[in-house]
Amino acid sequence: MLLRDLVLIVLVTLGAVAASQVPQIIQESEQRVGGARDEANRLLAGHAETARTAGMTLDQYVAFLRSQNDSRIAVGADTIAAHQQRARFLTDHARALAAAAPWLKPWVMARGHDRPLLNATWHKYRLVLILDPLFAGLGLALGWLVHALIWALLAALFAPRGRAL
Repeated sequence: MLLRDLVLIVLVTLGAVAASQVPQIIQESEQRVGGARDEANRLLAGHAETARTAGMTLDQYVAFLRSQNDSRIAVGADTIAAHQQRARFLTDHARALAAAAPWLKPWVMARGHDRPLLNATWHKYRLVLILDPLFAGLGLALGWLVHALIWALLAALFAPRGRAL
């Protein structure tokens, strides 16, 4: 019984500590998304200024670039369109994260994320020992569940078998 209790304590503690890291990772990711969104919008503002200088809207400018016979000029339209798409994605993602309840943010992050930003967040992340009550509780429950499953599996595998009469 001592081993079982020790395993329970270890799994519950690990679950609580691991789950408590989620809010910090989400917060750091939100900051990166916001910074990337601001940079993408800054790039678009530069393209829009170029279009205004040419006496066009940004969409007209993109259409003008696409209509050029010189592929070296036309490729600029694709670049601007990619910047527009990225700015829209990052703006939508930042809004979704800001609007989500704390316990739903991991789902929002997993459902629609920018892989390079998420990878950068993960690689720069450092473990902090702050127990967020909501996520620590979820981690405790998960640790307890893993413990119960392990011992149920062990009991099923090693329980004495009844003898056939």
